[in-house]
Amino acid sequence: MKRAVAPSRGAGTARALAVIAVIGLSVALLTPGGDAMVDAQDSATAPAVVAAPRLELISQTFAVEPDGTISLQYRLTGIVDDALELAPRPVEPAPPVTPDTIPGDTIPGDTIPGDAIPGDTIPAPEPLPPPLQLTLDVTNYRPLTDSSDVADVVGSDVDPDAFDGAIDGVRITDLRDLVTVADDGTVEFTLKIGTDVVDSVEQQLKFDRVGLYPLRVQLLVGDPRDGDVVATAGTIVQRVPAPADDSPPPIDLSVVAATPSPPPDATAAETAAAQRALTDAVDLAAALDAPVTLEVPPTLIADLASTPQGAEQLAQSLSGDELVALPVVQLDVSSAVAAGRADTFTRLVNAGEELLTVAVPTTPSLRSVWMTTEELSAGGAQQLRDLGVRFVIMPAALYRSSVDPVLPETDLFVDAALPDGGTLPILVVDPRASELTPAAATATLATSTATEWSVQTAAEILIDRNRADIDDPGPAAHRSLVLTTPDLSTPDATLLGALEDLVATTPSLRFTAASSLIGGTDTQRSSGEPVTVQLPDTAGPSLAGRVELIDRTALTMASAASMLPDDDPRPVTWTNTLDALISTGYSDPDVEAATAALTAEAEALKNAVQLPEPFTFTLAGRGGTIEIRIGNTSDETLAVTVRLESSKIEFPQGDQQVTLHPNDETAVVVPVEARSNGTSAITLTVTTPAGETIAEPVTLTSRVTGFTGLGQLLTGGLILVLLTWWFSHWRAKRRAEDIDEGQDRHPAGRKVGSDAL
Repeated sequence: MKRAVAPSRGAGTARALAVIAVIGLSVALLTPGGDAMVDAQDSATAPAVVAAPRLELISQTFAVEPDGTISLQYRLTGIVDDALELAPRPVEPAPPVTPDTIPGDTIPGDTIPGDAIPGDTIPAPEPLPPPLQLTLDVTNYRPLTDSSDVADVVGSDVDPDAFDGAIDGVRITDLRDLVTVADDGTVEFTLKIGTDVVDSVEQQLKFDRVGLYPLRVQLLVGDPRDGDVVATAGTIVQRVPAPADDSPPPIDLSVVAATPSPPPDATAAETAAAQRALTDAVDLAAALDAPVTLEVPPTLIADLASTPQGAEQLAQSLSGDELVALPVVQLDVSSAVAAGRADTFTRLVNAGEELLTVAVPTTPSLRSVWMTTEELSAGGAQQLRDLGVRFVIMPAALYRSSVDPVLPETDLFVDAALPDGGTLPILVVDPRASELTPAAATATLATSTATEWSVQTAAEILIDRNRADIDDPGPAAHRSLVLTTPDLSTPDATLLGALEDLVATTPSLRFTAASSLIGGTDTQRSSGEPVTVQLPDTAGPSLAGRVELIDRTALTMASAASMLPDDDPRPVTWTNTLDALISTGYSDPDVEAATAALTAEAEALKNAVQLPEPFTFTLAGRGGTIEIRIGNTSDETLAVTVRLESSKIEFPQGDQQVTLHPNDETAVVVPVEARSNGTSAITLTVTTPAGETIAEPVTLTSRVTGFTGLGQLLTGGLILVLLTWWFSHWRAKRRAEDIDEGQDRHPAGRKVGSDAL
């Protein structure tokens, strides 16, 4: 086996030490422009830039199969005045000589134009010193088993002593053969290093088993035996199983971002901020080849797609990505369910989904994923599940505060119990999300390259997976990670782009659309049973008082809508406005003001209807008509219902729906039938077609005279019958009296006393 190369710093040649002093210790005092020396009196306050060589990793092959080849591409920076002599040496023209002239000879004769002066000796050119020897030592170390050790061995300027357990090494004796120097002075080189498994082969690194191996790359100047190291870099290479060997399933990585909806009554500044957030999300999707899942406000997407140029840009940027269906206006699902407005939530989601589909028809709008940055109640989760949501993405901080202070494994689902006895999986955002915020990414890129961050991230993920599989024997779990920021805002595209390039070189990781995670992610288990968590019973702001106000206003607006023609667009607008007012983006004062404005609009329609003053009319008979004049002071046609009620007058046609002409009085002729002569009151009520009274009822007075017809005939007949009955009764009574009187006068009719017997 080859001996691992692990040079150390020591005494070297004088020239090498001088070079080290130039490239490692020189201090350039520069102006803010960076190209002018600072006066001596200003040097105390001028920024000092220490130039030191750095081996910056700009790309690499992360995974290598048995007996494969490792590719590492580095950029060499921090070199002052080409101290390493990497640029090609200029070729100086030789002094002009005659064909017979030899350096060192004396030129006889006359002066020859352009030649040396006769009698002078042409000096022999001084031989240039050989270029400084530049050596690269590459050493691999035993595989890592703890993800906390990764950061110490990855980077452009790692501690040479952070590596432990050298296995093998190779030495590249002349770096200049690999270096390319660009016109701007950028120096890059690529290493191609073969690997072996069983035998240690010269100029190859041995990787005898599967694992994640640290690699240390060191640049030496001068005689490598002197060990003058001027730069040390570290990275990690994964040795994967042979194709025929069993390997765990790949870990799915999903990039997601949720941009906030502007408040319904957003200021110009709030709208601009929301639009910038949306632009960042769309730019991220355009920058990555991997699918990105975006939760974006439907109205803002529709605004972007309102022009042909915007629609084309969205179609191109979001190609291969997916959108999450959202309510057309912001509405907390937990609040909606608690207020009994689950149907409104569903209606708004349908509207938002349709808006997204129309704006970007080439990008699917899905309900399978739901991202939340607000507490989710059990009822809210049930509503999401009923709408087709298959799992929820939740930030770690929100999970801790609303579900459980102990985080689950962030690459496995946990099941949330639902009121109907079912479950809804939750995938918690990994704490590594804090590294993907814009501020964190800027700090990372100030000290390392995006590739180095990607190597560190990939290695940590795989080591953690390996540790989990060791702790839980049995079939390897299918795991997934969500890549985003702690608040689900848009993560950094530069870091994710580098990770995407790195993942393409390893079968252990893959980028997947979030909607596909439900079929490729296992649920965390405890004692063999799926881990189930309880969501809070209630969550989100209370909407009870607001819903009551909206319901009252809805009745008012429905009544006013019944006065308008069928094709009037205002009723639809009113309904949409009332639906939007339930949005948790509105404050209660906002809702009160909006409902008051709607109510005033409805009152204006009703107030335009003018009822007549009380009046008296006369019916000269049983039947007739009443003419009622109703005014309309508005500029539009209005429909009303006219109702008359009386105890002595009948109205055969019942209530009449009447169309009132604009800015005019409309005569309403009502047929009536009197029941008897005399004076009676009639109540005139005008309502909306929906039945709401428009104004105070008006009392009319009716006078019925000359009552004739069937009624009078019936009355006369009754009198005649009564008289006939009285006369017949009188005659019968008279006849009876006459009979009694005759009997008294007849002898047989006299009484016989007892003394006569």
